[in-house]
Amino acid sequence: MTRKMLTTAAATGALALALAGATPAVAAGTAATTTGTATEVCDASGLQSGLWTKLCYTATEDGVRFTGRIGLAGPPSPGSPPLRTKLVDAVLTTDIEGGQPLGTVQQSLLFRATTLEIAGYGGTVPCGSTVTATFSVSADGWYTHPISTSVVVPC
Repeated sequence: MTRKMLTTAAATGALALALAGATPAVAAGTAATTTGTATEVCDASGLQSGLWTKLCYTATEDGVRFTGRIGLAGPPSPGSPPLRTKLVDAVLTTDIEGGQPLGTVQQSLLFRATTLEIAGYGGTVPCGSTVTATFSVSADGWYTHPISTSVVVPC
């Protein structure tokens, strides 16, 4: 698609939302999923070790919970060799601003072309606190390119 076609498609979608009376819940580049009263926000993502990684969080009035996800960077090209299973080392670290650690999860997983999820530490945190999580993935000897996000626990 050309840039003009993409711009037109985006404008058409925004117009359809406006006419329907809906308003976008999150900023561009951020994905959110609502379950019950909590909303999961995924605002950090990037390529690590040839895989797409995403860092999500759910913040409530008394705490926050982080989740790291590992998936394919895109669909395989036609005629490409079958995807092989690879050993992936994932690390999800969570800290409260000021240096107080909430915990670190380290896992070695077998990636078989389906999305993997790593549940990080979270829990009760005083409202107004800033919590930062960092997610790194390494495989096949590639260097990590950690992604991170910070969230203020709502009051």
